[in-house]
Amino acid sequence: MEKIHVQSFIDKYHLNGLVESVTWNSTEDDGLSVNFVTNTKDCVGSIKITKDLGLGDSNISVYSTSQLNKLLTIMDGFMTIDVIKGNQNIPYQLNIKNQSFDLVFHLSSEDLIPTVPSVSEPEEYEVEFSLDEDFIKDFTRAHTSLDKPNRVEIECKTIDNEKFVEFIIGESATHANKVKLRTPASFVLGISKLPFSANIIREIVLANKLSTSSKVYINEEGLMKMEFVENEITSTYFIVRSSD
Repeated sequence: MEKIHVQSFIDKYHLNGLVESVTWNSTEDDGLSVNFVTNTKDCVGSIKITKDLGLGDSNISVYSTSQLNKLLTIMDGFMTIDVIKGNQNIPYQLNIKNQSFDLVFHLSSEDLIPTVPSVSEPEEYEVEFSLDEDFIKDFTRAHTSLDKPNRVEIECKTIDNEKFVEFIIGESATHANKVKLRTPASFVLGISKLPFSANIIREIVLANKLSTSSKVYINEEGLMKMEFVENEITSTYFIVRSSD
């Protein structure tokens, strides 16, 4: 398998360290998927890659994705991953090889992996919009320019018959520095200002910056759904609003 496929799969759930412990669910028929929850419990999601990575039928529990990533940095191009199983056919080790290296990564017990809560989706979302490459660049630049505040407010606006959502990046204090940017959106009544984690949104859009399609939905009660498609990978994220 190509390292790039495995790395892309990992990046989309790891979110630069916001998610560490997960179980990869591999089947010969359906490919590889993972359900996850962030360490802060305000985002859950799922990543699925339909490309056959040769992992067979296995539940592969990774306790430290950061450690696995560090090992993978020394691998280039094509590599193989063998799932080593023990008693009761339970995987306990990954053997990762290429022409230069032979790596051993020890797996965790599933009991040590956080339980991912189920999401009760609303019957409808009040707002729908897409994120293009330019918006992703603008959002990440704005977030970095403010020293990465962990707050963004999202609000629907209509000016001269143009409907859009406005992102207000910055802390809630009146005197705090802020950056506003907007993107076209579809809505009827829209939503008033809702606060979300800017850090989570930043890592999600960066991990999916090469996606060929994206959709974002927001419910007035404070649930955001983000969907991305990139080649054989489908990524879905649910983010709950931040506290005021």
